[in-house]
Formats: sequence, structure tokens, C-alpha cells
Amino acid sequence: MARIRRYLAGLVPRRIHPIGRRITRRYDQMLGHANSRNRRGVVLMLHIGRCGSTVLANMLHQNPEVYWDGKIHRIAQQLYGKRVADLDYARWTKEQFVISGSRYYGFEYKFLEDQYSAVLGTTTERFLAACEKIGVTHYIVLKRRNTLRHLISHYASKNRGNWHISPDGESRAQQFAIDCGCVTTGSAPGRTLMAYLQEVDHAYAKISTLLAEQNVLQIDYEEDIESCNANAAYQKVCEFLDITCCEVAVKNRKTNPFSPAQSLTNYSEVVGCLNGTAYEWMLEVHIE
Repeated sequence: MARIRRYLAGLVPRRIHPIGRRITRRYDQMLGHANSRNRRGVVLMLHIGRCGSTVLANMLHQNPEVYWDGKIHRIAQQLYGKRVADLDYARWTKEQFVISGSRYYGFEYKFLEDQYSAVLGTTTERFLAACEKIGVTHYIVLKRRNTLRHLISHYASKNRGNWHISPDGESRAQQFAIDCGCVTTGSAPGRTLMAYLQEVDHAYAKISTLLAEQNVLQIDYEEDIESCNANAAYQKVCEFLDITCCEVAVKNRKTNPFSPAQSLTNYSEVVGCLNGTAYEWMLEVHIE
């Protein structure tokens, strides 16, 4: 079905693609609506990007008991373009749940304030409060402990112009500098490298507090994804949702398996910035 849709989309002028996407979306929602009352639950995955979310999401979407919709605001942008900022995001998100029928519905949210909150014109607090009201039942917090490598992966992918690599693709080293005085991600203005690392720590702590009373699964990128090609993470999610851990394919590979020293042209500057701080350990050479 997906192949047929891609073929038909290739026959349609690009200017009317958004209309086609809206029609297709409505059709899929109509198909799922009949069984939506038996939906097993709604799963929200929270992360900041460059932490294995795509490989895990692709694995979950292959499970017949899950409909993984992915990054919900991007779907809204594809359907409505610049109008996404004017959407009632809570109401619109709830409308998407029916597409899963009786399966779990899953979606994602990047929770730094300059990420999806900025796109939707809200805050993480208000978004999570809305999620509780519209029926989210399970939360997955995906954390990459080495924020420096997360940041390097961000810059490397941006420089390459490709955020994901297929299993048979090739990871090529990217040479670039990180301005330790002006780190830019999302829509935020530049801040120092130290300020960014602290910002991420505070954001994870806030998420932990906000979800203290919710049904939460913690996934560790280094342990559950990087070290075992996401198999441990996938198994943990299946247990968390009480679904069959059926065999699935890994559709992505690591985009930047290179150490900070191999990637950063100003590595010595970054070392000087982090030496003697709580983040010094992030400079350690990674053994594949």
C-alpha cells in the first residue's frame, strides 16, 4: 500500500501534495475509527534528538500491535504548512489517535524549549498537561547521557545534509568546529557550550519531575541502543506495553561513530572548556 501511494504521489503535481496528504490522512483515520474504542493505549516518547529515537521508532512501527506516528508536529506541518502554529495542538493530536485502530498509538516530542514547544507555541509543562487530558497512557523518556556526542552528531548530520543512514549506507567522518561560545540548536539563540550542557541536564530533571506520577519507561541510549543496535530498547518497550516482542528489522545505522577528536577541528578548545568540570568525562574515547 505504501509503495502504491508513493507511486501515485509521483503522478500528482507537487503543489497539491498537501491536499493529497490531508485526504489520505482522513481516509486512514476513517479506517481506524471503527476499532479505536478498543485502542490499547497511547504512547509518548520524549527526547532531544540524536539519541536513537528513529531506529527505535522504526522497530516499534513494524510491530503489528503498534502504530507509530512519529514526530507529530512534522505531520501537522506536512498537512497544513505554516498554519501549524495556529492549530489547537491538543485537540489535533487527539484526533490522530483513531488512525491506530485497536493498536497502541505512538508519537514523539522533543522537549527542549527551543524545539517542539517553540514550534507549537507552548511549553513542555503545558504540553504534558494536555497529554494527560487527551489520554496519553504511557511515557518513554529516551536519554543520551553523553550530551557532547549528541551535539556532535547534530552538527555532523547538519553538515552532511542527511540525518539518517540506512543499514547498508556509509558513515563518513565530518570535520567541523563547535563554537564553545555560541552553540545553536533548534530556535534558540547561541549560548555557551557549558550553558547548553547544563540546559539539557535541567530539561531532563524537569521531565522527571513532571512525569513523577505517570507510567514511565526510562531508556538509556548508551546501554539500550548504542551497545546492542537498539534491541534492548525494543525489548524493554515491548515489556512495558505488554505486547509480543516479534522479530523486526533495524532500518538505520549509527550516523557518527567517530570520536570527538576525530570530528572536531577545535578539539583542544573543547577539551579546555570541559576540563575540570562535571562534563569532562564526555571527552572519553568511545570504543566501538
